[in-house]
Amino acid sequence: MKKKLLCAALFIAGISSAHADERTWNFVYQGFVDDATGVFDSKMKYSGSFTGEDRNLDGIVALDELSYFESQGHEYLPEKIIIGSGDCGSSYLKCTVREFSYALTGKLNFSVGTYGADEVYVHWWSSSADTGYNFGSLSGNTHTGETWSDQYNWSDRTTLTISLLPVPEPAVALMLPAGLALMCLARVRRRKIPA
Repeated sequence: MKKKLLCAALFIAGISSAHADERTWNFVYQGFVDDATGVFDSKMKYSGSFTGEDRNLDGIVALDELSYFESQGHEYLPEKIIIGSGDCGSSYLKCTVREFSYALTGKLNFSVGTYGADEVYVHWWSSSADTGYNFGSLSGNTHTGETWSDQYNWSDRTTLTISLLPVPEPAVALMLPAGLALMCLARVRRRKIPA
């Protein structure tokens, strides 16, 4: 009886440890319309990566299941101020993920932004990306009212390439309990079969 319980415990531990590991995906959107000229640029890219896990097993990595998001050289965390790391290395700059969802079938949707000012609050600037709409930056001088922007719009010719990074070795090792449990169950069954 104890052997059966041990085998069952190993089996359950193996399955539960292997079902929802945190994974990392890279993505590249290519081909955008320059907002200033209206010209489609097939070489313009918007790229990044994100890390998360489908904890509730609904087939979607949602905002509350996201642990990391990076794009165009900016690191983001969901609705938090990052102090002391990346481009958001001061209290003057906030980098947020406002919306996020990734269907494991390949559909990616996000809204991210950075905004802030310099130490004397003279310059304010923002960069943002909203899937399916646009990405770019807006800068300005709050005292003179001068602004400048660099923005690109999604088009029906914009393509998405997304790839899952290989699972790191420690996650593979978590499947060991499942294998041991199966071997144990097979041995117990063999002993029960009469000769």
